[in-house]
Amino acid sequence: MKADGPRITGGTARGARLFGVPGKDVRPALARMRVSVFEVLRARLEGARVVDLFAGTGSLGIEALSRGAAHVRFLDTDERSLEAIRKNLEKLRFAGRAEVLRADAFQEAGRLPPAELAFVDPPYAFYGERAAELRALVETLLARVVTDPEGRVVVEHRPGKGVGELPNARTVDERVYGGTVVTMYARG
Repeated sequence: MKADGPRITGGTARGARLFGVPGKDVRPALARMRVSVFEVLRARLEGARVVDLFAGTGSLGIEALSRGAAHVRFLDTDERSLEAIRKNLEKLRFAGRAEVLRADAFQEAGRLPPAELAFVDPPYAFYGERAAELRALVETLLARVVTDPEGRVVVEHRPGKGVGELPNARTVDERVYGGTVVTMYARG
């Protein structure tokens, strides 16, 4: 496995190239999107507990660790992704601040411990195939995991294909990066 994946855009590991996941079915978050999103989240990162669901290469969670998050829990069902995440954490010496779980985010969401940030970056096809489940997942994260009013659930999706307005939640930020949209939700 070669370190041919995305580069970390900020923090202590800035510039480090991550190990990618073989194949074309894993879509790492765009570098310019990560720069912008993490600038918005900057005040919430130091010492934060983070959950990276549908983690893929782990680029979002690892970026959070590089920028001061205390701990990140990575979830994915693909063993290739989990192996890449483990290698990336070891390479960057972040393994002691992370937990890598082979788990289905839809089933595990309600059992996750509290966190200040949650990244939801599923395969885009899920917004059509599993739309109701994705909506319920984000609602569960806001109700049980990211319960601090200053916490954020960050959802990446295609334009017009997100989870939309949610009960007991508010959209606090939304940005468009070409064919990618990032919507940030908070309780409320």
